[in-house]
Amino acid sequence: MMPSTQEAIFAVLFSAVLVFNIAGNSLVIYIIRNEPGMKTPTNYLLLNLAVADLLFGVFLAPDYILLPFFRHFLPDGVLGEWLRKLLLASNIAWLACRASTFTMICLTVERYFAVCRPHTFRQRFSPKIVKVLVVVSWIYALLIASPLFVYTKLSSREYLFCLFDITALYSMFLWFEITCSLALMIFFPVKIYVSLWCKQTVEPTGEREIFERKKKKKVTLCVLAVVVTFVVCWIPATASYIISNTRIEAFEIATTLVASFNAALDPYLFSFQSSRFKVLVKKVLCCRKGSS
Repeated sequence: MMPSTQEAIFAVLFSAVLVFNIAGNSLVIYIIRNEPGMKTPTNYLLLNLAVADLLFGVFLAPDYILLPFFRHFLPDGVLGEWLRKLLLASNIAWLACRASTFTMICLTVERYFAVCRPHTFRQRFSPKIVKVLVVVSWIYALLIASPLFVYTKLSSREYLFCLFDITALYSMFLWFEITCSLALMIFFPVKIYVSLWCKQTVEPTGEREIFERKKKKKVTLCVLAVVVTFVVCWIPATASYIISNTRIEAFEIATTLVASFNAALDPYLFSFQSSRFKVLVKKVLCCRKGSS
């Protein structure tokens, strides 16, 4: 059976976003891992965010790109059931999303201490502590997403749509967890904004102080841009995911597409806001161009 026109259109759109995602996030991962001077606490968190975004895009793809064309080729039995749970239900993508959310919160808290509590920043956000936070983000994501592997059920052998039999208790927990996450992601950026732009009790006088303040503002704008786009893009998809778990409709797929675009957009926000990233992106691309 050939895919419908709607399925084909969404498959093309998701494919374009996936290419955008892989290109941008792979570049961020490569730069932070290989370029000197990029292994800072903030960049460790950005690296984890890029990994989570990349995994989200890759494991979201089968449900919307491959399924319309290969829905009849999955095996039956236990193997087929788990392939559907792992690939077609986007459960791993949801797991990566929760790791991304946790990392976003860490980024906003990290920026808060860097700007508003600079004297305790190095102590609270040392590279060692940030690495622990990275590990915790994935443990947290696994705990949040693991019930989905249990509740995912196959509704039809013909269409292979994986539905989520979410219990009322788990649904309420998800709402609570997501609401708290969004509240934290909004609270700390507001505090940072007030501190940097509205609450300047002492104006910097020396050149070094002025430079440091401008640098803080640039890095903070980078993080704020990522957080704001995350919140805006994920509210519709999250609401659709929890409220409507019985059918796959065009609106639900469209909100998921917007969320996947957000995961692809993050690395370009880094490059746009950070002059350091811009220089390193040009350096990496020019080197690869020259070597080829």
